[in-house]
Amino acid sequence: MLACVLTVTSMVGVQLGPWWPALAQAHGNLQIFGWAGLFVVGVSLYFLPRLRGAPLVAIWPVRWIVGALVVALCVRALAQPWLAVADQPVVRIALVGSAILECVALCGVVLLLGLTFRRGPALEKRPAFGHTLPLIACSFVCLGLCGVINLVNLWQMMGGMVSATGDRLFVTLGLFGFLLPMTLGMSARSLPMYAGLDAFPPRRLVSLSFAYISGLLVFCAGILMNWQEVEGAGMVLIGGILISFVFLFLRTMRARGKLPHKVARLAPEPATLAQAYRTRVSQERNTYGPFVVLVASAYLWALVSGIFLLINGVSDLLGFAAPLAEDAIRHSLTIGFVSLLLCGLAPRMLPGFSGGTIRSARLVSATLWLGNLAALLRVGSLLLSPWLTIGQLNLSQLAFGCSGILGLALALCLAINLWPALRPASALG
Repeated sequence: MLACVLTVTSMVGVQLGPWWPALAQAHGNLQIFGWAGLFVVGVSLYFLPRLRGAPLVAIWPVRWIVGALVVALCVRALAQPWLAVADQPVVRIALVGSAILECVALCGVVLLLGLTFRRGPALEKRPAFGHTLPLIACSFVCLGLCGVINLVNLWQMMGGMVSATGDRLFVTLGLFGFLLPMTLGMSARSLPMYAGLDAFPPRRLVSLSFAYISGLLVFCAGILMNWQEVEGAGMVLIGGILISFVFLFLRTMRARGKLPHKVARLAPEPATLAQAYRTRVSQERNTYGPFVVLVASAYLWALVSGIFLLINGVSDLLGFAAPLAEDAIRHSLTIGFVSLLLCGLAPRMLPGFSGGTIRSARLVSATLWLGNLAALLRVGSLLLSPWLTIGQLNLSQLAFGCSGILGLALALCLAINLWPALRPASALG
């Protein structure tokens, strides 16, 4: 909703006062920890304990954690632009209160999963968990750090705006530290299971994970030190690892519709099993729509993001100004990669969690087109802005505004499609 407000007001030429950049900062927080973060946290609380082989240490805090996070995000979305317009003590108190609530909620998730992971069997007995542990650990350490950094940022806020360095560090840890490692780790484990693909090579997954974490540390160090070359080195590392993940995924995708090699070798009657497998894949397409195509398109956006990171990273290393807008990289990841990946995984995973069904496979097709078009218009409007002005007509603003409308339509389409799965008939009865 905030993205739609920001893009449409920019498109129609509304006078953008100090509330607009303040709302843009609040939108970044809401997008990372609301739209994507709540989904990732929710799935993690269900999926990761099973991957670890241990039940969640306590269920009762989950409702309070989610409620606290939702309240904190909503309060910030209202209070930050209000504070930018009218610096009132009560608004400042509300904003700091939202930061405290968000910090408690995010750290609560980390504590809950950390205690759960300690209770499981030895890692040697849970190799699937061990192979993804570096990415999972990175994700939730950064989640806790984001809660603390957000609290410091809002405590020190001046004029309704967080400092540029504080905001960049917060967004970098939220996007590159929390969301990307978790989505990469979850897709590496869940896609072979739900899409009938060969498993990701475990050794390569672990080595890519540690290389990614190294790039993240260098990237954050460059931001903190305001050192362009160090920041560029981190971007090059992260971009290269993202591209490697994409090629690894695409290699496994080529076998979609064929019996996985390991299963075929062990099967007593491979031909019969292969036919049954193809039948199951066809049934899944009819039931869940093109969810694998959605995931594939998400990884193609990750490839684009990796190339963007390499271009800007190399420019920083050479001491030149970055040729690509930083917002274009962020949106290619948030709208392109993360959102499309979630839209692809959710219709396939959530019915299995709840025992319900999605409303329609056609709505999955709709999210495929809406999501990719929204990402294309958003990123394209940011990259091609200098060449999209014809006389008095600014096509980049038009594309920017339409991307927000399409993004809102994407969210509504996904919510409508998932509602029966979230509220199965057995639960309602």
